Amino acid sequence: MEYINIQRSGDVEEIRKYKKSFEQNSLEELIETYNKQARLGIVGVHQQALYLIALKQEFVERLINCPIYLKDHILGMKGEIELVDGEVRVIKSRN
Repeated sequence: MEYINIQRSGDVEEIRKYKKSFEQNSLEELIETYNKQARLGIVGVHQQALYLIALKQEFVERLINCPIYLKDHILGMKGEIELVDGEVRVIKSRN
């Protein structure tokens, strides 16, 4: 599932708060957090989109690849992931 993200006033600050909280997590905790969201799926709530954008930013800072995508305002997730040899790999793709 995907979400069309339309930026609202205050979004940058909300993303920053989420991002700051993710900085304290280990990579394994980030993967667990992401996988919970992947199992839930995108439910169409704007706050979840902000949470996922912040999670994406943290993944990008720590790793080259990221299971969350945001292109042309379309936000989505690739599916559940695992860490293999320092890289994130999709283990269960969302159709």
